[in-house]
Amino acid sequence: MGKDGVLFGTTYSGGSGPCEEGLPPTCGTVFSVTPPECPGGAWTEVVLYNFTGGSAAAFPGTSVAIGEGGVLYGTTLGGGIGHVGTLFSLTPPASPGGSWTEAVLYSFAGSSSSGSGASSVAIGEGGVLFGATEFDGTSNDGTIYKLRP
Repeated sequence: MGKDGVLFGTTYSGGSGPCEEGLPPTCGTVFSVTPPECPGGAWTEVVLYNFTGGSAAAFPGTSVAIGEGGVLYGTTLGGGIGHVGTLFSLTPPASPGGSWTEAVLYSFAGSSSSGSGASSVAIGEGGVLFGATEFDGTSNDGTIYKLRP
């Protein structure tokens, strides 16, 4: 939850797409839902970002964490260099109504060092990001990682 009760979330599919060739038509979204000004009123949903796949992120499957300056951090199960997921950030626009900016902070390799980004991201002291992967590691049961900013 962000300022003023705004909720942030992801959808695994949907959005305006398109996804890269060979993938489903849409690669997911990050959205916000703003509470009504008056009790009982309608909440307002806004799609903040549409994922595109390829070397960029695709198919978010977890919640996002809110960091300094309202930057959102999350993981995806697709996209990135190894096409098995990413750890990404979304930076809010400089002015209201502008575009959010996605950056792939890490591309999971699907090797003995990391699988896909299956867990939500936690933000620790100094902005260090923590999470867990779905598979790989020594016993192919996943890994825990940290990424320093």
